[in-house]
Amino acid sequence: MSDYPKYIQIIYALVLSLLLLFVFLPITIGWKILGSIIVFAIAGGCFWQMLRYRRVLAASTANIQFLTEKLDLLPARQRYRLPILLVTGSAAKDFFPEDLTLAQSNVLVSSEAVWIYVDEFSHLPIVYDSLIAKWPDMLGRVGVFLALNPEIEDKQGLFVAKLQAFRQSWVDTCRIAKYQLPVYLSVHIGLNDLIYDEYNPLPVYWFQSVNQKLYLLDSYLSPINNWVNDIKIPSDERERRLRLRPFLNETQSWFETNVLTTLISDKQPIAKCVPSGVVIYPTNKTLINENIMQKLWESATTLSLPNTHTIQGGITPPDSLIKFMPIAYPFSHMCSMVCGLIMITSLFIMGCLGASFCNNVKFISQIQNDIHHYRLIPMNNYEEKRQALDVLKNDKSLLNEYFTQGEPIRLGMGLYRGSQLVEPLNVSMSDYVAKPPEPEKVIVEKTEVIFKEPPPSIRLDSLALFESGQANLKTGSEKVLINALVDIKKQMNTNPETGWLIIIAGHTDSVGDELKNEQLSFNRAMSVRDWILKASDLPETCFAIQGHGAKKPLVSNDTLEGRAKNRRVEINLVPQSSNCIWSREN
Repeated sequence: MSDYPKYIQIIYALVLSLLLLFVFLPITIGWKILGSIIVFAIAGGCFWQMLRYRRVLAASTANIQFLTEKLDLLPARQRYRLPILLVTGSAAKDFFPEDLTLAQSNVLVSSEAVWIYVDEFSHLPIVYDSLIAKWPDMLGRVGVFLALNPEIEDKQGLFVAKLQAFRQSWVDTCRIAKYQLPVYLSVHIGLNDLIYDEYNPLPVYWFQSVNQKLYLLDSYLSPINNWVNDIKIPSDERERRLRLRPFLNETQSWFETNVLTTLISDKQPIAKCVPSGVVIYPTNKTLINENIMQKLWESATTLSLPNTHTIQGGITPPDSLIKFMPIAYPFSHMCSMVCGLIMITSLFIMGCLGASFCNNVKFISQIQNDIHHYRLIPMNNYEEKRQALDVLKNDKSLLNEYFTQGEPIRLGMGLYRGSQLVEPLNVSMSDYVAKPPEPEKVIVEKTEVIFKEPPPSIRLDSLALFESGQANLKTGSEKVLINALVDIKKQMNTNPETGWLIIIAGHTDSVGDELKNEQLSFNRAMSVRDWILKASDLPETCFAIQGHGAKKPLVSNDTLEGRAKNRRVEINLVPQSSNCIWSREN
């Protein structure tokens, strides 16, 4: 059959394998290169094997080249409906003329079928493949015809081995065809002297075996007893038919015991070859001494059966036997290719799902380990705590990027769960407390040391900035924020040469869940910080954000007024030389 579906499947599998290697699998570049080399080697081996097989097919098609000319002589409707029989076996050549060219003598077109001679059992798969490659319309209309001449076999074991070889070749052909080819058998027995005489030879008929009974292969499939007892024939002919009948019955029994048993035996671990039709031809053109049929006759009659009459002409194939050969409807090349592509795609999707699952497990474990490492660091280890905080910030930036722009394909396939880590990250980051500044010592008269007091806190009422339970600035809050920004500038301009760290801390009352209150206070502090960043030229590094929830109340939360005072945002300026300095030009 044509190779282009296989070429497409191999190229498709190659592309998907490389995509799986370089996009999904969590392996290093060295393993990816090694995997690519293996994939290309396998694809190259498949292409080489197919090319080699095509050369064998090209060499085997010489015997069917003449078939094109013969088919062209037939009407189109008849040409596309005739079954194709691949004839093989020891008596197969008896059906074909011997006085023509090689190609002509190996192809016979009858009224009911096209008969193609195959000299070796092992050539059946090759001839079938080359035949379908040349005429794809014949797919489903090809059968196998095994013609046996047991009178050229002198060893029973060798004869059985040949039948087993045929069965294996038939299975190989069915594997290529994707369906079981129908099999027909003919047994040629040399009963020539019982049929022919010098004056009135009997007509030669085909006899069909059906359910262990013999029938004359005519239009009515007459039982053999009716053929023998026909009242319209002369008595001498009836007598010769009576002599012929036991030999035909014995041949049928021999076929059931030796041939059919071998073809359906469980000892050979392959599919059973059950013939669709079996016929016996009571004449033979070739025989040897001491053959297995001669031994059969001697064991049954103690006499040898003479076979002195030589047949010169060819044998007409049994068209009536295969007239109603079943037609199969296997998948076409396109359907087979689509099924193959679907299977390859399914394997690719399974591989992608497995790789994506491993990538997500690795990604989530990495972030969880970063959170765990951050929580293990004591709060008084400020430098290591700050470094771990930077790692968490990078993780959160990565999660935000995946949320806004979509996760990478290696984490996709519906398995991405990174959004579930955002809240644990925020909770962990909200616990961070920056290193408090050391009080600045100033030496004055004598040995007296004076500590400069830090600037007072700028306290903002949450009710003036936010709606209840919300972290977004509400309309009309700009006036309060502008006043706060003026106070910040005023405090910073008081000491223009000093660096400042602006700590914005959110606070809530004690009503509600503790973790949610901490997250709400943190988000409100971030909203105030973001507004100040937009309204001023201060960089983001000047700020530290904290969310204390209800941990640091100003007054008791037992009263409504006390809870209102505790809902606030505080801005504290801490002198720190490494942070930003507000110039007067700002």
